[in-house]
Amino acid sequence: MIKYNNTELLKSIAGSYKPSFMQIELTHSFKDGFKDFSTQQLGVFLHEYIHYLQNISTPFGLFMSMVQYNTIAKTYEQIQLSKKVIELPFKASIPELDRQWNIINIGCGTYPFNNEYSLQCQIIDRSKSIIIHRRQEVIGDKQFPKISLDISFRDGTTRSIDLGAIIINESMAAMYQMIIDPTATHPNNDFPYNLIKIICEQHFPAIADDDRKLISICYISLFSMSPAEELFNQLHKASHNQELSGIELFNDFIQNSRISDNLGRVMNIPDFMDFIIEKFKSILSKLLLCDLDYITYVLDKVKISKGIVPILTVIYNEDLTSKILENMVNFLGLPFTYNECGECFLPHSISAHEKISNDMLSLIANWALYNYLTNPNPYRCCPLKLFCLSTIPPREKEECFDFPWEGEICPITRICDIVNLKDKKFKWRYCKLP
Repeated sequence: MIKYNNTELLKSIAGSYKPSFMQIELTHSFKDGFKDFSTQQLGVFLHEYIHYLQNISTPFGLFMSMVQYNTIAKTYEQIQLSKKVIELPFKASIPELDRQWNIINIGCGTYPFNNEYSLQCQIIDRSKSIIIHRRQEVIGDKQFPKISLDISFRDGTTRSIDLGAIIINESMAAMYQMIIDPTATHPNNDFPYNLIKIICEQHFPAIADDDRKLISICYISLFSMSPAEELFNQLHKASHNQELSGIELFNDFIQNSRISDNLGRVMNIPDFMDFIIEKFKSILSKLLLCDLDYITYVLDKVKISKGIVPILTVIYNEDLTSKILENMVNFLGLPFTYNECGECFLPHSISAHEKISNDMLSLIANWALYNYLTNPNPYRCCPLKLFCLSTIPPREKEECFDFPWEGEICPITRICDIVNLKDKKFKWRYCKLP
C-alpha cells in the first residue's frame, strides 16, 4: 500500500493532494477564488489540480483508487466481524489484495517524500549521466517491467531509485506549474520535480526543451500499468518523430494502442477508459453506500470517448492564463479543497445545487475514518476536526480525540454507525508524539 508519511515536507511545498480521496490542501487563502491568487499561488494550485486529474482521468490513477477503496471496505469488514478488543492503529490482513498492491507498488516506483530520501540532498549532479537499468519482476504468473535509475547527487552520493508513476506525476505537475509560473523551477528538489526533464536532457536531447511534449508523454505513460516502461517507449518514439506535437503523440497512442482487461478482452483506449470508469463508479458507490452524484458528473467529463482531453488541449490551444485555468476548473470541477485556516470548498450536488454533494461528503468521512483507524496522527485527533470547526455553526466535541465515533452526530459518526464501531471495544497502542 502507498504510504504518505512526510506531512511536513509536503506542506513545505505549499500544497498537497490525497490520491483516491479527491482532496487538495493549500497553504494560502482561496476564499475569493482565482482573482486574488499571486502567480506563485496559482502555480501551486495548478500543480495539485493536475494531480487530481492524473488520479481521475488515467487508468493507473483509477486502478490505484479502486484497490484503495476495496482495501478500506475489507478493513471495515474485519473490524465488524472481530469479537476481540480491537487494537488501534488497526492492521488489516488482506491477502486477496496483495497481488494488486504489488502491481501498484511496482508501477508507482520509489516514493520520494519519505524521510529516507527527503532528508538527503535532492540536487542532481547533471555532469554525471543517469544510468538506466531495465529488468522484469514476477507477480504471480506475469512479468512486469521495472526501470531503475542510478542517480548522482551534488553531495557526492549515488542513489538507486525505481522510476514510476509517483515521480512521473510530480515531474509532469511541476512542468505544468512552470508554464504559468516560470519561477517554479524547484532548484533544490530535482528529485522528483525535475527528474524526467533531466533524463531527457541526457538521453533524449532533441525533445528535452519542449515541456508541453514532455507533459503529454508523462500523461500517456499513466495509461499503462507500467508507467516507466511506457514513458521510455514514448520518449524514444518522440525522439525519432520530432515533428509530432504532444497532442499528436497522444492521438496516435489513443488510435493505435490496445489494452487487455483481467479477463483477456482486448479494447481500444477510449473503450477501456469507459469500462474502467464504470467499474470505478461501481466500487466507490458500494464503499460510500450512496449513489454517486458530483463524482459521476466529473468522471463523465474526463472520458476520452467524449472527444476532448482538457489537460492537454489547454496547453496547446491557449496561453495558460488564470482565466483559462478557471475555465478548465469550471468545466472539470473542483474537488474538496481546504487549508489549515479553516477555509474549505465542497462540491455541490448536480441535481440540487443548494446542497453539498452527498458522495463527496461520504468520501471525505471514509478517508477520515480509515486513516484514523489505521494511521492516526500522534494526538489521536479526528482528521476532520478543522473541517467541523469551519462549518456554520461550528461542530466540536470532546470525543474528537480518542473516539470520534462517539458523542454528537458529525460526518464521521454516520460512517461509524455503518461499521458498528460503537458496539466494539478498542485499545490504543502507544503512539509516539513528534
